[in-house]
Formats: sequence, structure tokens, C-alpha cells
Amino acid sequence: MQFLELFKNKLVKNISWLFFDKIFRMTYGIFVSVLVARYLGPVAFGELNFSIAFVYVFLVISSLGMEQVLIRELTLSKEDRNKIISTSLIMRGLASIIIYLLVVVMAIRYNPDISTHLLIIIIGTQILLQVTDVFFAVFMAEVSSKYVVLARNIGFLFSGLIKVVFVFIKLSLVWFAFATVVEFFVCSLLIIWFFKRKTDIQISLKYWDKQIGKQILNSSYPLIISSVFYVIYTKLDQVMLGYLTSSDEVGYYAVAAKLSEVWYFIPSAIVNSFYPELVKLKEQNTNRFKGLIMNLMTVLTALALSIALFFTFFSEILIESLYGAEYIASGKILTIHIWSCLIVFSAVVSGAWFVINRLEKYSFYRTGTGAIVNIALNFMLIPVYGALGAAVATLIAKFIASYLMNGMFAKTKPVFLLQTKAYFNVMKILPVYRISKKLLHDVKFSQRFEK
Repeated sequence: MQFLELFKNKLVKNISWLFFDKIFRMTYGIFVSVLVARYLGPVAFGELNFSIAFVYVFLVISSLGMEQVLIRELTLSKEDRNKIISTSLIMRGLASIIIYLLVVVMAIRYNPDISTHLLIIIIGTQILLQVTDVFFAVFMAEVSSKYVVLARNIGFLFSGLIKVVFVFIKLSLVWFAFATVVEFFVCSLLIIWFFKRKTDIQISLKYWDKQIGKQILNSSYPLIISSVFYVIYTKLDQVMLGYLTSSDEVGYYAVAAKLSEVWYFIPSAIVNSFYPELVKLKEQNTNRFKGLIMNLMTVLTALALSIALFFTFFSEILIESLYGAEYIASGKILTIHIWSCLIVFSAVVSGAWFVINRLEKYSFYRTGTGAIVNIALNFMLIPVYGALGAAVATLIAKFIASYLMNGMFAKTKPVFLLQTKAYFNVMKILPVYRISKKLLHDVKFSQRFEK
């Protein structure tokens, strides 16, 4: 009975919607990925993923690092919602147009392959479409993720179905680039529709507020830079593989990364749902805020360790079963890459801690270091070990940037100590069990803080 009552809680409903979102995308995404990868083969599949990775680097810049900052501001300043959203939408729109034009120029100038130019130009249009991501922050701040989930998943479903159809009618590679963009087109239309129907926020040029824009950018600009650096040491490896080796190496790496990074939905879904409450607890009760951060880190680290151990032993069997013998080289890459989960899961929590404590600039320092390390290691390891070297470089870079760098500054040392304690807690079953119970208890009574 208590278990059923737990699911009446608004926070738990929100987490459930986010988990549905990510689990659906994980299972359906892998299914579609398997069909497309088998049909295209490692070389063409590598070219497609090279283009997606190339665009993604610029997509992060166009987002202006706004998401968590907007959620924070919308949670704390509800009376200024019209100004916050209108101002953010204008800034995001202008940034997206400039970044897309830059993508087109960079693709033509620095890549000799004309077919790759076309792939990048087509896939790059998602930069323009994802301006509507600003609306996601409204629903996240109100702990109403179901509208975000529905928009994303319907778009994802359409895109996947189109790719499956393209496989069966045996269309060329360029059509799969168009299918990739369909996801963002449908998602944008739906989130606009939900926004108009479910909120009373008005969007107009008259709500442009220079001061609010400056405030958002002051908070988000370190996140923009740190996000770029984060992309460099998580996505640039595929771009560097394309330039330093061959397309098939990109294909092998893309398959391994897909099965490894697909699990990142777990910390993102949980932390995004707890984020409004973490913001409130920071203002109301510092000890409870610290306790919730600690509990989230411990539970998520335990989950990450379980995932990493499973794939360490069964990666090659899974790769061959899903993608076929043609992709068997992805097995060893996955065995290394999957251990990034152990760092990423706690890093998502520490990222929220940075924003809530208004220490965004330190994100720049840690991810900047990780990016430099990753680039250096990629140049050293990729020419010799190919995709396997890229996986090693990414793992080391994440360990340095998302964990060790937190211990380098006095203001960020508290979160470093919480991460360290979480790693040690995972070595013992009892603390994990107790903390999991405590986290569920906090969820059950979280509504008292919403009042």
C-alpha cells in the first residue's frame, strides 16, 4: 500500500516519466541502431556518426548552457517567467542561426569529402530546430516532465520508423541524415503545442529584458565553455577518429559508445527530477541538501558499478549477437568505455551541485583540463590503437575532469569528498541499502517542501 502511495508523489511521477522516456529511447534506439548499423556496414555507419558527432560539438555551443540555469531561475522567480522565457528564446535563436552558418562553413572548408559535407549540412539543421528546447525548462521547473517526454519520444519514434523503412527499401546514406533530423522537427512542433496549451506564459519581443539576459549569460557562460570542453572529451573522439584513422574505426567506436552512453539516462532522469527540490533545500536546510546530494551519489554509483561489471564480462557476446560478427571489434572498446559510467553517474550529481551553489566557473576549469588531456591522449593513442585508444583516452579524461579536478579547489572540495565517500560506500552493501531506503523516504515526504 505504501509503495502505491509513493507513486502518487509528484516527484516520483516525474522520475517515472523521465525513466519511461529514457528506457523507451534506449530499447527502441538500440533496435533501430542495430538495423541501421547492419545495413550500412562499419564504413557508412562510421560516416553517419562522424557527421552527427561533428554537428553535436556545435549544437552544445548553440544551447548557451541554459538548461539548468533556466530551471533554477524559473523555480525561484516565477513572477518573471514571461521575461525569462522570451529573453532566453531570442538569445538561443540568434545563437543557433550563427552556429549553423559556422557549421556549414567548417564542413566545407575542413572536410574534403563532398558526401560528408551534405550529411553535416542536413544533420546540422537540428541546431535551428532545437531552439525550442527553451520550453523544456518550463516543464522541468514545474516538475511536469511528461510533456517533454511525449514530445521527445514521439519525434524519436517517427525518426526511428523512417530509418527502419529506409533500411527495408534500401535507400542511400544521405536519406538516413534526413531521418535523423525528423526527430527534432516533430519534437519541436509538439513542445510548442504543449507549451501553448499547458502554460500561460506569453512570448513577445516586448518582454525582452537586457538585465535578465545578462544575468542568464553570466550564470551560463561558464557552462557553455565547460559544455564545449565536455563535448571535446566525449564526442570529439569520433571526429578525431574520422580524421586520424578510417570510417570503419568510427563505426566500431560508435557502436560501443552507443551501448555505453545509453545508460547515462539514469543519473540524468533522477537528478533532473530532484533538481527543483535540491534548489529549495539549498535555501531552506543546508544539511538536508548535503544529505540528498550524498544519497544520490551513493545510489547512482552503485548502479553504475553493476552496469560496468556486467558489460565487462559480456560485451563481446552482446556485440556479436546484436550487430553481427562484422562489429566484433566493438566488444573490446565497450569493455573499456563502459567504465566511464562510474564517473559520469556521480558527475551528473556534482554538476547540479555546482550550478545550485553558483560555482559554474569551476565547471570550466575541470572540463577544460579534461578536454586538454583527452585531445593529447587521442593524438598519442588513436594512431597506434585506433578506436581502442580513443576509449582509453575518454575514460582517463573523464576521471580527471569529473572527479580529481573537484579536489583541486577549496570551494569544490566538499563535492569531491562526497564523491569519494560515495565510491567507498559502494564497496559495502549495507550503506548502499540504508541510503537507498533514506532516498525513498525523502521522496515520499518531498511534497511537504513543495508547499
